[in-house]
Amino acid sequence: MELTYDCPDCRTVNDVRSVESVPEVRCRSCGAEHAIRREAWDDQGLRACPWCATEDLYVQKDFPQGLGLFIVVVGFAVATVFWYYENPIPTYLVLLASALIDMVLYYRVPNVTICYRCLSQFRGPGSNPPGRFVHFDLAVGERYRQERIRIEQLRESQTPTNSPPL
Repeated sequence: MELTYDCPDCRTVNDVRSVESVPEVRCRSCGAEHAIRREAWDDQGLRACPWCATEDLYVQKDFPQGLGLFIVVVGFAVATVFWYYENPIPTYLVLLASALIDMVLYYRVPNVTICYRCLSQFRGPGSNPPGRFVHFDLAVGERYRQERIRIEQLRESQTPTNSPPL
């Protein structure tokens, strides 16, 4: 299973192949080490996040949203040009082709499991045991987003400022 995470010290994106076999990971940029929790796996696969130990994980398609939006916008723009020139058949064919491309990509692109707390991503065999994790829940996502904001505010308030003495 592959792990992709942000280093908490330098915010560099790192990835680790076969994360089950390593006891700790090291950031490529700053060299910070972080232990991987062994209890995050069971017989069926991933049970919790091995990075932060939360059991709140969700599943989504491993596909860039910008590319999906680009396909839809281009299909709509081309269909609009055909509609302007009063060619309804090509208009509908372009819209149908856009929908077919979207459907093929939906079924061909694999899922990625993401941690709500640390936003680490897990790919590969064992990352999504059948029926264990569901799609994104807005209430849970907002709770963890607020937690990340509070942690960042605490970090900023604890860092000394370089202001001149009065």
